Amino acid sequence: MSVPAQLKYTRTHFWIRLEGDQAVIGLTEHGIAELGMILFIDLPERNAVVKQGDFIGSVETVADDEHDLLAPLSGKVTAVNMLLEKATLLLHESTYDKGWLFTIHWNDELELEKLWDAKAYTEEFQLE
Repeated sequence: MSVPAQLKYTRTHFWIRLEGDQAVIGLTEHGIAELGMILFIDLPERNAVVKQGDFIGSVETVADDEHDLLAPLSGKVTAVNMLLEKATLLLHESTYDKGWLFTIHWNDELELEKLWDAKAYTEEFQLE
């Protein structure tokens, strides 16, 4: 299972790529594997202002389960990957590249400090 070293992670299976004051956010390969085949994804609106832990969307899987997505960081949503509405397969095929969910202009340094590195994520979910 791939856990890129340059990214940050959350317990709720988000990966985060920091690019200055922007953060590109997606779901980890392990998180997607646990959910199963994703058929539909509902993402936050561009320009939405969210707080860490807020409901920002959901995914629906083949097993007819719906799972809430909660914001991994506080800030303003600056872009949303609209391709995923038509091609959820990108989540499975290009998890850490074309399968990104949204970008956020983050605004809380303390939240960044609580993110996990690849080693902590790998150890927590015993992925080695």
